Amino acid sequence: MARPAYVILVMMVSFFLVCHTMTMAKNPRNEQDKEVPWFGETLPPEPFAGFYTKVAQCLWNVNPVCGLQIYAHLFDQSKKLDDNCCNNVVKVGVQCSRDLGWALGLYKKFKPHRALIDKMSIITYQECVARKL
Repeated sequence: MARPAYVILVMMVSFFLVCHTMTMAKNPRNEQDKEVPWFGETLPPEPFAGFYTKVAQCLWNVNPVCGLQIYAHLFDQSKKLDDNCCNNVVKVGVQCSRDLGWALGLYKKFKPHRALIDKMSIITYQECVARKL
């Protein structure tokens, strides 16, 4: 896997993990920052060639603040996405939303929650589409 795709995936996971651990790093985009919650985590094997590149392309279109809201909503449906974030979710599309959730579910810490993450990534997308109507 190419280094740029790794950096982008680490950025995505950092957005989710920062919210999860309630810890804010000095610079969540710096994979060398020892204060980030994901420092030292092993990147899971790529499920198929090109998957992380595909995820990276999705990630570039997700606002970091929205990433935190999405993560919070995945595990606590009472935490709603604001209108800007919902618009962002609709803009990136259902496949991108699912791919980002799938990438999160590859990590050992989140494997027990894979089914919930996949289900909620679809539900979140559908909720946002309904709000735009």
